[in-house]
Amino acid sequence: MTYYQISHFNGKRLADELVIYDEGETTGTNPYGLEAVVEKGIIVKIGSNNNKIPDRGFVISGHGKGADIIAREFCEGAKVVLDRERFRLGIEIDREAKLYSVTKSLENVKDRFDLLYAKKEVFDFEKAFDLIKSAGEAIEKENAEGAKKLLEEAYYYTAESRQGEIRAIWHRPTEKSAYEVELTVKRLYDAGFNLIHVETNYEGWANAKKCTFDYLPLRPELEGNSFDPIGEFIRICKKYGIKIHAWVEDFFFGVEGYGCKMLEIRPDLIARTKSGGYLVDGWDNFIFLNPALDEVHDILVNQYKTLLDNYDFDGIQLDYIRYPVIKDLERSAGFEKQTKSMFKSQTGINADKIKSTDSEEWSIFTQWRADRVTSYVRRMVDLVNGYKATGRNIILSTAVFGNPEEAFRLKCQNWPYWIEQGWLDCIFPMAYLNDAEDVEREIRHMVENYGKVPNVSGISPMYSRLPVIESTKQVEACRRAGAAGVAFFETKALTDLQIEKLKKGVFRQ
Repeated sequence: MTYYQISHFNGKRLADELVIYDEGETTGTNPYGLEAVVEKGIIVKIGSNNNKIPDRGFVISGHGKGADIIAREFCEGAKVVLDRERFRLGIEIDREAKLYSVTKSLENVKDRFDLLYAKKEVFDFEKAFDLIKSAGEAIEKENAEGAKKLLEEAYYYTAESRQGEIRAIWHRPTEKSAYEVELTVKRLYDAGFNLIHVETNYEGWANAKKCTFDYLPLRPELEGNSFDPIGEFIRICKKYGIKIHAWVEDFFFGVEGYGCKMLEIRPDLIARTKSGGYLVDGWDNFIFLNPALDEVHDILVNQYKTLLDNYDFDGIQLDYIRYPVIKDLERSAGFEKQTKSMFKSQTGINADKIKSTDSEEWSIFTQWRADRVTSYVRRMVDLVNGYKATGRNIILSTAVFGNPEEAFRLKCQNWPYWIEQGWLDCIFPMAYLNDAEDVEREIRHMVENYGKVPNVSGISPMYSRLPVIESTKQVEACRRAGAAGVAFFETKALTDLQIEKLKKGVFRQ
């Protein structure tokens, strides 16, 4: 038996903790972890968060390193011993446990096979049948590991492949020639993707030669030659029939140490905290423009007008249309001199006098900042509608946080309002979660409550280094939730093995 240290019993689950829940109705945990349900000393389920606590058992809940332990070391059917005095958890995975897990998987794959067969889905019937048969024989011989590998392969072959769905991926261009761009586009085309979001600027530098400014210079490695990566991506994507959208980072405008020119030229336009600092986002080195200022809105709208005038994109996706992550009162942007003056003149409230994030004044301040972000979005809607009025078929989308309450409270981002106003053609929620059930739950909530526009679900199993099979499981979860498609983050994390498995299954047609 292998023992693992427990952080505590019940209460809030914090970063990297392994927590035991045996009181209350559910664990009440957020989606950013993994849980194992234990009944009568046996793990009966491993997966999503906020599980119901069984009457004769408990839930093991992990975040970060704790979640990694559950994913790597636990399996359904494993025996569990709880040492309360020493805050230890004992796990034993014996022959019975291994066979329990693969026998359950065998029944699941058989059901998938029967469903595809009944639907008359186009799939490799004989290959899937042989894999299932061989897995059953391996279980009879008590070869759990062999059965597990066969069943995982059978899982791909028994996946439904839907035609007509959006299959997008975000891409940060690092190509140095038209030849390299073609290799990238062809690889994605062969994998089954039909939409690429290409990043036009990041770290305070431009990737587009026809859209540079003194505050947004061309990336140094692109100087001195005729190669324009953005122009080549558009040309080659159209050659392969792949849609291409401009992925633009709005208020996030640079990274400390990477030469952010805007910080040098116009430091008065940078978002700042009460102490005057500007490094306030989750990574602590991201530099944001001040979303409250009309001048910032003017600069960005002009920048993206220049981009759309010079490049034949099929769409533009707004990303980072928000404030830096609000950690607490002292680590929150919006305390710039100009911002405070505007806020006081419009509300009568002195932002410096706000003492708590639980106060009514803070709620008003949050709403006011969210309204300033919305004001910018309205400007971008008008810009895109101007192109549409001339007959140009261009899509406006946003990358948003999947939880609307957190998006508003922590980032001053009010995307449900944008949908209600009919401003967007589609949304790309970033459901960057580790478990397919959590992805499905979050996307289903969005589709059911904010379904006026298509939901193309952003997922990151590859970027999060989850097992390869999780890509298939999360695509299927998004489909069950009613999404119009999926968007993977991002191409750098897309391996040849991932492509192979996608093409066998969910992207087969």
